[in-house]
Amino acid sequence: MYGDFSNGERHLTWVLTAVTAVVCVTLVAGCQSPAGLPPETEADRAAVQGANAPITPTKLLARGKPENVSVTANGLRSAVLSWSAPAGRVYRYRIERAESPDGPYAWVADVPNVKLTYHDGLTPDARMKDSTAYYYRMSTIFDKFGLMSEPTPPVKTTTAPPPVPPALVRAEATSSREVTVTWPVSASEGIKLYRVERAQAAAPEAFESVGNASEPLFVDGGTASSALKDSSKYLYRVIAVNRVESESAPSAAAEVLTLPPPAPPTKLQCASNEVRCVPLTWEPSPEPDVTRYDVYQARAAEGPFQKIGEVQGRTVTQFTDGGGNPGNLEDEGTYFYRVRAVNKVAAESADSATARAITRSVPPVVQQVTAVSARPREVPLSWALSPDTTVAGYEVWRATGDTDDWAQLVRLNSREVTSYLDRGGQKDGTRLGLLEDGTEYHYKVVAYNTGNVRSSASGQVTAKTKVIPVPPARLAATTQMARGIRLTWEPNPEKDVSGYCVEVSKKQDGGFRKLAVVQVAEGVALAVNDLDLEPNVARFYRAKALDREGLESDWCEVVQGSSKPLPDAPAGLQSQPDGNTVRITWQAPAQPDVVQYKVWSKKLLGWDLVTTTDRPEYRMGLMDIAKAMTVAVTAVDKDKLESEKSEALKVEPIAQ
Repeated sequence: MYGDFSNGERHLTWVLTAVTAVVCVTLVAGCQSPAGLPPETEADRAAVQGANAPITPTKLLARGKPENVSVTANGLRSAVLSWSAPAGRVYRYRIERAESPDGPYAWVADVPNVKLTYHDGLTPDARMKDSTAYYYRMSTIFDKFGLMSEPTPPVKTTTAPPPVPPALVRAEATSSREVTVTWPVSASEGIKLYRVERAQAAAPEAFESVGNASEPLFVDGGTASSALKDSSKYLYRVIAVNRVESESAPSAAAEVLTLPPPAPPTKLQCASNEVRCVPLTWEPSPEPDVTRYDVYQARAAEGPFQKIGEVQGRTVTQFTDGGGNPGNLEDEGTYFYRVRAVNKVAAESADSATARAITRSVPPVVQQVTAVSARPREVPLSWALSPDTTVAGYEVWRATGDTDDWAQLVRLNSREVTSYLDRGGQKDGTRLGLLEDGTEYHYKVVAYNTGNVRSSASGQVTAKTKVIPVPPARLAATTQMARGIRLTWEPNPEKDVSGYCVEVSKKQDGGFRKLAVVQVAEGVALAVNDLDLEPNVARFYRAKALDREGLESDWCEVVQGSSKPLPDAPAGLQSQPDGNTVRITWQAPAQPDVVQYKVWSKKLLGWDLVTTTDRPEYRMGLMDIAKAMTVAVTAVDKDKLESEKSEALKVEPIAQ
């Protein structure tokens, strides 16, 4: 019902309390604190203190004082008053307190009439002194206008002394930068907490609070933020504090020496001759609370050393300076290293012994570079295996003509690969390379290691590609071959020419296609027949020489050939009766190799062969000419080429 209130709330509480008292007086004449009321709580008592302003006395009466006033002793900065209600009307009870029986008395509270106890000093702002005698007296207030009784005789109490300080405080260095403080429980009543204080042994007057504990144990430090120092002496003392904030005197101080920092790492070693890096190793610390190692580097034995990395974990005892293998350190650089152990509270050891390493030098120049000449559109290269085991491969560079115009051809990713075939970028092994024929090329080789550190270039070597064959000479094509054209040419002067390619076209200036490839063999003539042609067909031809390594000459000059034409058709057909026959004659064509003639008779559709003859005449009998007929003649030469038909001749039947 009662708590801490503002002034307005306190005034409202006072009014409600007064109304309650008036109602009680109205309903029950001579109402007093009845028996059987529930005991007052600390909240009720706290609400009374300061809950109302004192009523100014206007008149004092000798009667109606509170009865049986008593007070508890040895309270913790407080005292509990109790009394009995007097006969008659009660509006309030006034409580006053002094540190002497003769006063002066100070107003404490005006208590509602329903209360018969009061706890003085219950709230922090009302607490009294330790080990102090206090005197209380009470008056009865009859109404709100200030009519009250005279005070009762004073009653005395003495508050409890402050707590007894803990005895036998002990301080022990239980871990790095950590101290555990213990003590026996205080025998005093109402101990709420213990305050632990610390001072450096060198300055015992400068104690400062380091924390509170609810139990008789306190751990100071033990974390990375600990203010304790390694191998240092400290004093600890403990103060007991009770629930009313009364403090004991400090206990006797306990001295402790904190643990030393971790021991420095041992057996630090670092490897030289690595590619732009230095691997380091050391023995793991035997101290279980070591959590990492700090690595320091310098370029001179005397320093200055700078921290370059941390290695997490007590058992992880290796580190590579340079960021990896290979790393980013200088080639042929000298480096010095030290390592420190760091524990869980960031205590750092002294430096380890200094170790020294030198990084690997650049790879040596590639030796014994050779280039083979007279190869068809390619240059084979080879060189000696680099003695440097960190070499990861080689770069091959090439220049043509102007040796300032160098370009990288290839980057070979193996130290064991010590040759390269320059084919000008041609990847198809079945085809010739793309280098120029009969051209000089210049080469040099560079080695590089795992850190991509490159050697100086090797000495320059030069090779010249093979010269191509000359074009075939005296290519000739026939003009009188029946249904074909024969081509012939002279053999090339080169000893390694293995064949010839002949192409044909219907046009002189393009559209060529392969006709044949003629392989060179003992006793085989250099000739090609273009067959199955129509009579009197012209074709154009060219040829090139092929050597054993696939090089080709340029094309020779284009030549023209043609197939043999048909014979001329017979001319001058005539027919004359001769007895019982009709004699048909004609003029022989100009071609001397005509060996046969064919006589044809015209039908409704097409022609029928009548006869063949080897002479330029033919006789037809009566039976052959039953009626008029039309005939024509063709000439056939020795190659069985047949002319067109002659002009037609009408032959009349023989009159009977």
